[in-house]
Amino acid sequence: MRSQVWAFLALVRKGWRIDRRHPFFTFSSAVALAQFVLPTALATIALAGPNGEALERFTRLTGTDAYLAYAVIGSTTFVWTGFLFVDLSNNLSSDRSLGTLPTLWSSATARVVLVCGGSIGRALAPTLMAAGAFGIAWATFRFPVEPHVGPAAIVLLCGILATIAVAIPWAAAVLRYRESRLLVALFASASGVLAGTAYPVHLLPGWAQWLSGFLPTTWLIRGLRDALIFGDIRDALLSCGVLIAMALGYGAAGLVLLRVMDASARAKGELEWM
Repeated sequence: MRSQVWAFLALVRKGWRIDRRHPFFTFSSAVALAQFVLPTALATIALAGPNGEALERFTRLTGTDAYLAYAVIGSTTFVWTGFLFVDLSNNLSSDRSLGTLPTLWSSATARVVLVCGGSIGRALAPTLMAAGAFGIAWATFRFPVEPHVGPAAIVLLCGILATIAVAIPWAAAVLRYRESRLLVALFASASGVLAGTAYPVHLLPGWAQWLSGFLPTTWLIRGLRDALIFGDIRDALLSCGVLIAMALGYGAAGLVLLRVMDASARAKGELEWM
């Protein structure tokens, strides 16, 4: 167990150091955050109308008039979880392109450590940028938030676990079928639409509401809004419970699928080509 922990920390360090050496990665991450967060905030202001004249319907549908906090929390969370999910899902593909996958995969390190270690390291920069984007948005627009930092941090932790878990099946698919990377990007984008980034989920069609209930991003955004906008700690912890259940369910299914795809990739000799 101790050796697996050390291997995990070494992979996290490797992922962080590799991306830190490439200025383009930092620049593109910052642009992506500005591309999603700032337009969402400005669009929300525009829809609210001069002096917030059109806020009545929004308040009636959401239960709050804190429309900027509602939109910024949703968009920032979506961008951050999107980065984390894509990095996790494509981590093995990245190792393959670097030529390190065969060596790593033939080691005694647990498969889940190999899948998650480097990608979490690469996700550290977007995590810092997401926190910075939220801080800049708050400093710019001065929207009110409830000071429930502890419950919000718990929700974030549960959201990280659920996002890692839901990415493991996709990582298994990418290991066997490299074209699955396109589906990874599609899934990440669809999550932003279905999770209610800037609007309540119950405004979506019935089938979309049903699908959104299976997405960690939906419950992460909901939990953060409950903690930071509505001050409803009970509902925030309920979201944590759902996220933990997702982490266990998706994680278990992902590990089974990873074993199956690993055996198939070995049989087809696909671990060493990109």
